[in-house]
Amino acid sequence: MAGKKVLIVYAHQEPMSFNGSLKKVAVEELSKQGCAVTVSDLYTMNFEPRATRNDITGDKIKSTSEYYTILYSTANFIMCRKCQNQFSWILKEHCALSNPEIFRYGIETYEAYKKTALSSDILEEQRKVQEADLVIFQFPLYWFSVPAILKGWMDRVLCQGFAFDIPGFYDSGFLKGKLALLSLTTGGTAEMYTKAGLSGDFRYFLWPLQHGTLHFCGFKVLAPQISFGLDVSSEEERKVMLASWAQRLKGIWKEEPIHCTPSWYFQE
Repeated sequence: MAGKKVLIVYAHQEPMSFNGSLKKVAVEELSKQGCAVTVSDLYTMNFEPRATRNDITGDKIKSTSEYYTILYSTANFIMCRKCQNQFSWILKEHCALSNPEIFRYGIETYEAYKKTALSSDILEEQRKVQEADLVIFQFPLYWFSVPAILKGWMDRVLCQGFAFDIPGFYDSGFLKGKLALLSLTTGGTAEMYTKAGLSGDFRYFLWPLQHGTLHFCGFKVLAPQISFGLDVSSEEERKVMLASWAQRLKGIWKEEPIHCTPSWYFQE
């Protein structure tokens, strides 16, 4: 649909992979519709998946050890000896963290977000999400979840203050009004991901991703696009999967979101 903006968060190492083909189909089909499509190719970007102190920026110190280095190597130490109140003043003046003694990632990124003091890669991804009407996550299923690099994207980008608050989650999440869709591939066949199959119903592993992450942040979640059984599928079967994905995307803007309730995932 012309004027719509789409972000594809893509997590696969190989451009020639089937995931790469699914991503390419999405870019081509949505672009034909007049959508502005942006791709965050996490592996190509060498996106940092680790949530660390480095996510809080600024010239100030980030740890107690750095604090004491400054304290003992500057005139501030003399001031501190003359007046104990100078200790807290120096700490506040020089420390980028709200509590350099004990690092709590969630609290620190929440405070940093309010001060626009998150690292530039996080801010850039948040900008892309904020501008998007639809976010598509394209990835292979790893251990009933997402690859580590995509998990890191979710951990770092969807922080408190930006994607949600307390209160301000689920239907009140800050990304409400936006659509999200998981497009993923599996090695196992569709039969394996049924209630009677070895892996259980595929909806079980979608619960923490669709409900606990996307819906928690306010997204309206569309039904997943799952390409089953790549390890055993023929070239012809793969072409059918790609064509099915392209066909679905033609009417993606008319789709209704799923009902993000426990019954959708665990219905008897």
